[in-house]
Amino acid sequence: MRRVFPLLGLVPLLGLVELAAHQYFATRAPGPDDYAALGRELLKVKRPGVPIVVAPAWAEPLVRAAAPAAFPIGELTRADDSAFAELLEVSLLREHAPELASLTRQAPRALGPFTLTSFKNPRPEPTTFDFVTAVDVGQVEVFLDFDGVRAPCPAVNDARLETGGLHGHGAYPERRFQCSSERFVAVSLIEDANYRPHRCILTRLPPSGRLVLHFTGVPAAARLVAFGGFAYFLERDAAEPQVELTLSEDSRPLGSRRFAGKDGWVRSPLGGTQGGAVEVAAQRLGASQSDFCFALEAR
Repeated sequence: MRRVFPLLGLVPLLGLVELAAHQYFATRAPGPDDYAALGRELLKVKRPGVPIVVAPAWAEPLVRAAAPAAFPIGELTRADDSAFAELLEVSLLREHAPELASLTRQAPRALGPFTLTSFKNPRPEPTTFDFVTAVDVGQVEVFLDFDGVRAPCPAVNDARLETGGLHGHGAYPERRFQCSSERFVAVSLIEDANYRPHRCILTRLPPSGRLVLHFTGVPAAARLVAFGGFAYFLERDAAEPQVELTLSEDSRPLGSRRFAGKDGWVRSPLGGTQGGAVEVAAQRLGASQSDFCFALEAR
């Protein structure tokens, strides 16, 4: 018995060692093998229409590199999370995505240093018509409008491809609606205040007049939701409204919204549609030369 008592004294010490080991492994950054194992699992459990959110956000490129197919471009560059009934969080270092805090959390599952958690949206707003996709496939007419006189902007597939480089303007794709040598409409990407990408309709607006996009075949919807902004790094100090977006359906006003660079990527609910032709007019308000990019969804 005398030999047992000293051994009993080691029990608290072993508990402390176990606690320290747990603390170390819980806060240790994952290694390449950990990300590879995560990637294999994500490819098994990822379902279409369930975007992945990574916490902390700086780890998202590492997770994407491990499982590129789990991040389809439409989900990665989504306008916001509200259209989805479910999202999957990949967390590490005990971090959680703040944008998911209001959703219903399901039972988490540990995978090495990562935790996979499904979040249910109790009130999703599914998208029934995506105006960005409509522009991408050519389901739109584009005009330059000066005091009610409209000049059509033809679709081209071989325009000069141009990128702004580090902290420059967004990408100008080859496929676009070319209004003049400097004015056009195209589908591109823009970053928000957290430097996350959003797929949107890029407009290079004239100093005066408006760019008008005419969509047909838009279904009836309870509401339209507009999103808009500028390249945040370039325009984050612009406090005054720079662009106004105005919507109408068969000449019936649906609402308007003004955008300033400092606000980042802004969400604006607008009026519903009865099913018909929707026009979106973008007009510059100030002297800003920056490109304006917007997304629009019927929900």
